[in-house]
Amino acid sequence: MIKIGIIGAGNIAKKFSEAVNNSQLIDGELHAIASRSIEKAEIFKNQHNIKKAYGSYEELYKDKDIDLIYIATPHVFHYDQMMDALDYNKNILCEKPFTINAKLAEKVFKKAKEKNVFIMEAMWTRFLPVIQEVKKQVDNGIIGKIELLEADFCFNPNNPIEHRLYQLKLGGGALLDVGIYPITFANIFMSEPKNIESTVKMYKTDVDASETIEYQYDEGKAILRAAINEERPLLATIKGTKGKIVIEGLHETESAKVYDINNNLIKHIEIPHDVNGFEYEIKEAIDCIKAGKLESDNVSHEVTLSILKQMDQIRDSWNFYYPQEK
Repeated sequence: MIKIGIIGAGNIAKKFSEAVNNSQLIDGELHAIASRSIEKAEIFKNQHNIKKAYGSYEELYKDKDIDLIYIATPHVFHYDQMMDALDYNKNILCEKPFTINAKLAEKVFKKAKEKNVFIMEAMWTRFLPVIQEVKKQVDNGIIGKIELLEADFCFNPNNPIEHRLYQLKLGGGALLDVGIYPITFANIFMSEPKNIESTVKMYKTDVDASETIEYQYDEGKAILRAAINEERPLLATIKGTKGKIVIEGLHETESAKVYDINNNLIKHIEIPHDVNGFEYEIKEAIDCIKAGKLESDNVSHEVTLSILKQMDQIRDSWNFYYPQEK
């Protein structure tokens, strides 16, 4: 059984822990949790039935029993934490976005290969059964050639201004936090774009508040929207020459509806999560480690780098950079 250590004791780590503890799909167990506060780590340990709690990340890196480290901290910290964990030859599953830019990700992947360990970005959407079934249906031509894809991830959490989402030094902004989902969605179904155009509105703290991104292809286009200051339905639509597919929930979907050219419902794909949806990416990481693989076929190093390069290109067009990049 694969023993898992978690870096960071926030909400995303809670979802991860619930999946490990409750899914029959996962041949792994929670071994340790590390936080910068030992009190916070102890509370998390007791809440999620974890064996050990550490008050520093280095203590967890040094734990020889740990087979896989899950990094669940804000993304500006991912690079340093992954590089430190790799010093101890640990396999890594790191929350999205993997790093704040492609240049840093390349350094991490290079070191992981030198250390001969598995590493993967935790882009859970790619592993959801509904997404994989829709991909199969699209590839089999159920809606013909794709002409237009639209995907939105716009929400307004009404957090205080001090929240990481609004702080430049903490990698704040819509693109890296939620824009990565519609971008990933477009890449799954239409691959890398030939050209990218976008418009952005900035927040008063100098992070991107909202954006509309157009991905242009030889045939068809994708319209992608992301925001951290406005509410829109979490929805994706793929329109083809023979019909369309509507996906509810986008990043966490359990349901998709397929319509013909006359807007008649012809198929309802509904696959409830085993637990909360995180279990599928965790299973993938564990299966890869057991098989001696250094990367996933689904979220390969190349896939992660491609998405980051697209987001780098978008931010370049806005002349928007984080302090860590200067």
